[in-house]
Amino acid sequence: MKSAHWVTTIALSIAAWGSNAPEAMAASYPSRPIELIVPYAPGGGSGITAEVMKKVISDEKLSPQPINITYKPGASGQVGWTFLATKRGNAHTIATATSSFSYGFVQKQMQVTPEDFTPIAMMLVDTQLMASHPQSGLKSLKDLIAAAQKKPGGVRVGGTGASGADANLSVMLNNAAKIKVNYIPFKSGGEVNAAILGGHVEAALGNPNELASHVESGKLVPLVVFSDDRVPGMKDVPTAKELGYDVVSRSVRGVVAPAGISKQEEQFLVEMMRKITQSKGWAEYAEKNMMTVKFLGGADYAKYLAEERARLTENLKAMGKL
Repeated sequence: MKSAHWVTTIALSIAAWGSNAPEAMAASYPSRPIELIVPYAPGGGSGITAEVMKKVISDEKLSPQPINITYKPGASGQVGWTFLATKRGNAHTIATATSSFSYGFVQKQMQVTPEDFTPIAMMLVDTQLMASHPQSGLKSLKDLIAAAQKKPGGVRVGGTGASGADANLSVMLNNAAKIKVNYIPFKSGGEVNAAILGGHVEAALGNPNELASHVESGKLVPLVVFSDDRVPGMKDVPTAKELGYDVVSRSVRGVVAPAGISKQEEQFLVEMMRKITQSKGWAEYAEKNMMTVKFLGGADYAKYLAEERARLTENLKAMGKL
């Protein structure tokens, strides 16, 4: 009887521990600092966004462990995301994601698939701005188009990456306006800024938050935004649609993790990102940099990414790039 009693007691103890195991595992995560990979060089929009995320997490005490940012630039973000895919099951390594994340799959630039990642959250919606150097003589989109018509390939336009949002936007503009600009790719938004400020390109494409300070200081001339409506903070800058060119570019900023992480780890990350988007610091960052706060977590973000890949496939086929 005594032996049976001990067996029963041990069995009940194991059962009780087993029922609490997921909670215990969730409570232990994160057990060490979380590495946030930025797949671009420092100085660009992704790096700035990551720094704000890190500050909000610290200020709001959203994680028991600190966030460490690691920059892994190259191939329009594909180097960083491919590295993240090798961290399967490691929820202590995550990465920022932009529209180039979807471009990489559609254009088959990565040796990995969407199934190698866990979508965590969409957090911001951005657009793109084209600005010119004051000495270029380009004071409007009309001026740029006229210059490109006069000398095909003679107008140099800088952007981030040989493929991705900026590169494809230049193709969309070429097709819509029936011109040919000379698109010059750079590794990061910081390099694009340096190129246009140094007079090495006549115009540049970038997120408004990357170019806004230079526009405000008069170092750059804003030509056009490629959004559905005018951008807050740049109400005097027309949209391409207003000027007769149906060219719209939306850039979503989010976070992804490797595949194979537990549901508890995924939920912790989703909720942490949700709380970031609900913070005062995030709202101020979005307003200052002319972006829209929009949260989609987990499965909803995964659905958005799948739909984005489908749209990009259709658009790139229509442009003859697939």
